[in-house]
Amino acid sequence: MLTNSIKCNFVIIDYSEELRREVSDFFAGSDCMDCVMAVESVEKFLKYHRDFMEIRLVLLAVMLGNQSSIYKIPHIRQRLPNAEIIMFTSIDDTNTIFQALTYGATGYLLKGISMSDLRKSMYDVCEGGGAALSPAVAKKIIQHFIVKDKSISVETEEEDKLGEKEKIVIHLLKDGLHYQEIAQRMGLSVNGVRYYIKSIYRKLHVKSRAELVRKHFMK
Repeated sequence: MLTNSIKCNFVIIDYSEELRREVSDFFAGSDCMDCVMAVESVEKFLKYHRDFMEIRLVLLAVMLGNQSSIYKIPHIRQRLPNAEIIMFTSIDDTNTIFQALTYGATGYLLKGISMSDLRKSMYDVCEGGGAALSPAVAKKIIQHFIVKDKSISVETEEEDKLGEKEKIVIHLLKDGLHYQEIAQRMGLSVNGVRYYIKSIYRKLHVKSRAELVRKHFMK
């Protein structure tokens, strides 16, 4: 049973108007959780967000139209550094799960759960009760680390030395983005991107983008 110890204000960002309405309507009568915004894009969230909303949690779809929202998580994180960002999606492949978590998501729930279960998961997170993970997602994460533990390499140890922004830069390089595109995605200058890339090359002992991708993403 939910308690009234805190008020958890949240926003849902999802391309489906029907789902946004369903979530908003379900939480409309709640005295412990309040959907303060329901929009179809990260851009609209950033445009209409105000500090007085005191948002503690973001419920974010992976796909917004034909675009992935994962690359925009750092922009949400910059605006709400202490908020929980929970992916809410039907996509359950391991790569997408880890990409979302790497970019700053703190939870990953699969659509299809009941509204009451969704409410409980979200409220538990707001109360500090752990990460919101669907059982199928938690199983994939466990299996990933079981396999990884059996094949620890020098490259993995080197990658552990990277900072969060350096890891994001690596993934954007892997996806084929140019420096200017990376700068726009991360809210940096092109020179800032170059700084992180030089640091990555130094830490991972590589000399080019091609060597980085070949050595650290084609294992």
